[in-house]
Amino acid sequence: MDAIIRAKLNEIEHREQIRIIWAVEAGSRAWGFSSPNSDYDVRFIYIRDKKEYLRLEEIRDSIDAQQDDLLDIEGWDLRRVLRLVYRSTPEVHEWFASPTIYRSTPEGLELKKILPEYFSVKKCARNYLHTASLDFRTYFRDDEIWQVKYFYLLRQMLLAKWLLEDGSTPPMLFEELVRQKLDAQWKDYILELLGRKKASSELGKAPRNKKLIDYIEQSINRMDEEVSTLKDEGKKSWELLNQYFYSVLE
Repeated sequence: MDAIIRAKLNEIEHREQIRIIWAVEAGSRAWGFSSPNSDYDVRFIYIRDKKEYLRLEEIRDSIDAQQDDLLDIEGWDLRRVLRLVYRSTPEVHEWFASPTIYRSTPEGLELKKILPEYFSVKKCARNYLHTASLDFRTYFRDDEIWQVKYFYLLRQMLLAKWLLEDGSTPPMLFEELVRQKLDAQWKDYILELLGRKKASSELGKAPRNKKLIDYIEQSINRMDEEVSTLKDEGKKSWELLNQYFYSVLE
C-alpha cells in the first residue's frame, strides 16, 4: 500500500502543479486502533510556485485529492499550515509525530524543528478538550453507543491529560496513552476492547457504560477547569515562520 500511496502523491503533484514537502498517515492507523479494513488517512503539506502567492485573488489552501473506502487523501497549503503552527494547532504537531511517513523533504524536516518554538500546552489541551466535549454531546447520549467512539473520545481526553501532567508533546499511539494515563480501573476494559477492534472488521453498538461515561465526563470537566487557570503565553513573533516561508519559496 505504501507504493500505491506514494504513486498517488506523485499524481497529485503533477495534476495540481504543486510540490509536496511532507506526507504522513493520520487517523486510526497512525493512532494504533485501526481494523483490518480501515481506510488510509493520508495528509500532506504542499507549496505552490512563488508567483501564486503574489496573486491578488485568494488561492485555494487545501486539496481534497481522494476519498473512498480505501483512501482518504487531503493536503493543506504550507501558508495555511504555518498559520496553524503559530496558533499551536495540535493537528499539525500530530502530522509531524506520525509513525508512518510517505514523503519527507528537507523543507518538511526544517519545519519539524520549528514546531517546538510555537508549542503551547494551554492551546493544545484546550483544543483536545473542546473536541472531546463535542464528541461527548454528539455520540454519548443514547442508550446504545458505537463502541469505537470510546477510543476517539478517550484519545482526546488522554492527550489533554498528558499535556497537563507532563507538559510535552503526547505520543501518537492510543495504547501508550491508555497504559500511561488512563485510570487503572479502566485499563483492562479498554485494552480488551482495543484488541477486539484490531482483530475484527469493526466494533458494533453496545449498551452505554454509565460508569465509564461518567468518569470521562468528570475528567473532561475537571481538566477544563484546570486549563482555564493556566497562564496565557505571551504573543509569539511571526518572524521565524516568515523567514522559513521565504526560504522555502526561493
